[in-house]
Amino acid sequence: MKSTCVNFTELRFTNEAALNRYLDALETIWHEDVMKTLSELGLERKSIMRIWNHKDQHKLGILWEYSTPQAFKQCQKVISAHILPHAHKFEMVARSLRGVPVVDWRRDDVGFTRNDKAARQAAATIENDNDATNASGVNADS
Repeated sequence: MKSTCVNFTELRFTNEAALNRYLDALETIWHEDVMKTLSELGLERKSIMRIWNHKDQHKLGILWEYSTPQAFKQCQKVISAHILPHAHKFEMVARSLRGVPVVDWRRDDVGFTRNDKAARQAAATIENDNDATNASGVNADS
């Protein structure tokens, strides 16, 4: 398993036109230089999907996979500086869910293989980071 830290972001738009404006602007906001920087910092995957099982709602989902919890933190700095200033242009609300894989099954040449070792290591790292953050009195959700 390469990715040890995962984020799923749901983008809920006020209407179809707002969703389409966001999709039309992807290349100018998430341009090659930003994606290259995120990749160098440890972003393993970014996948944007249309959420189709909520009728009459206008939603996209973004799956983010990072190599380590530290990579996630470094990438968040770039996203905050270069991407979030564009968010106000779109009529949307974002909700992010963050986690580490607990059980991970991947298809390979012999079928499906379960590999939880990297996930357990990432979970331990995040737990240690949260313990240190809580001890310092800093809000971990910031």
